[in-house]
Amino acid sequence: MTKEKSCSYVRIAVAALLFAGAAIITYLLKTQYDMSASGFDLSVQEFFFSLRSDALNCIIIPLTHCGDPISIVVLCAILLALPNRLKYGVPVSLSALCGLAIYKPLKHLFLRARPDVSLHLVSQGGYSFPSGHATTSVIVFGLLLYLLRKHCKNEILKNALSAVFIIFMIFIGLSRIYVGVHWPTDVLCGWFIGGGVLLTAINILERTYKKNESL
Repeated sequence: MTKEKSCSYVRIAVAALLFAGAAIITYLLKTQYDMSASGFDLSVQEFFFSLRSDALNCIIIPLTHCGDPISIVVLCAILLALPNRLKYGVPVSLSALCGLAIYKPLKHLFLRARPDVSLHLVSQGGYSFPSGHATTSVIVFGLLLYLLRKHCKNEILKNALSAVFIIFMIFIGLSRIYVGVHWPTDVLCGWFIGGGVLLTAINILERTYKKNESL
């Protein structure tokens, strides 16, 4: 078995585990808590609320807006407008749409209420489960990280942007708990779904690159 095939199988296996993890979280929330807050949700939420301060709010609130749908749409539009849109814009935009096609129906299927509005630091409507921000940030910024490491030749730019993308992947999801608009299990499930979509997209891209090289 070649190294490329081995890596492909590993990505498929991990993606399957992530999707399975999301399904298990969903099952437990529905059967054990009827989609209300679990003990895990409340304890983690309490920890994040204990970190709140005016100084941290000035950092976290702008960060959470980086995962807003309008922010992602603008980012994808910019990537699609660039000359190298086939390398970055098309795969990122299509993958983001795949994530949307998964998490949006789940929101309307389970109708989980958000934490009480009195806890919100930002205005947010709609349903809570799973977190669209967590899902999309893992997909978009994770795929940008992969594509950047693969295509960018400028080492300084590559390393600087890689750090930014990793921060966005992790902390946009966490910011949703901090600003009070999501339960921790919303974010965790969003990460699992996003990670599954991300690894699937990378597998497809790797196969596409290999096919093009053989032509």
